[in-house]
Amino acid sequence: MSHMEKIKKYYEDNNIEGYPDYYILGWESEAAQELRFKQLVGNIDLNGKTILDVGCGTGNLLEYISRQFKDFNYTGIDVLPHMIQRAGEKKLNGRFVCMDLFKSNPYGYKTFDVVFSSGIFNLNLGNNQEFLMDAVDIFQNLAREAISFNLLWDKSADKDVKYFYFSPEEVQDILSSKYSDIWQVSIVKGYLHNDFTVHLT
Repeated sequence: MSHMEKIKKYYEDNNIEGYPDYYILGWESEAAQELRFKQLVGNIDLNGKTILDVGCGTGNLLEYISRQFKDFNYTGIDVLPHMIQRAGEKKLNGRFVCMDLFKSNPYGYKTFDVVFSSGIFNLNLGNNQEFLMDAVDIFQNLAREAISFNLLWDKSADKDVKYFYFSPEEVQDILSSKYSDIWQVSIVKGYLHNDFTVHLT
C-alpha cells in the first residue's frame, strides 16, 4: 500500500456519517483540536494575509481563524474529496481545493504570506522524517512570512504504532541547521501531552 493509499484509507475509515469533525480528522477531542489551532496561529497577525492550509480537512482551522480575524485570503487544500466536500458545504469565507501538493505544486514562489499544516505528519508512513523535510522545503518556498505546523511528540505516554512521534529537539536542530539563514525556528510544547508546534518566521 502506498503512502497516499494509507492516508486515504485511514481518513475514509474515519468518515462516519453523523460523527463530529474532530473524530473524522483523527483528533481525540474538539478541545484538543482547538488547542492545536491556538498554538498554530500563535502570535501571527493574519489580518490582510494570504493563507495556505495544507491538509485542511473539513475547514476547522478556517472556522477558528474566522473568529479571530476578518480580513484575510484563505486557501485550503486536501487530498481527500469527502473532506473538501464537507468543508465546502459549510459556506465559509475561503477556497477549498482537492489536490496533492506533494505530487504537483501549482503555486508559484512566495505565493502566500503564511502556510499552516495540522496533523499531516501524524500517520506512520515509514519515512516520516523524509516526508517532513520534503514538505518544509515546499512550504518555505511558498511562504513569505511564516510557516506553522504540528507534530506528535515522542514523549507521549500513550503511543500508537499507527502514528509517528518526533523529537522536538531533533526537529529544531535539523530545521535550524538547514534554514538558519532565512528562517528562525521555534518550538512550542506543553499545551498537550502528545503534541508540539513548530514555527518558522
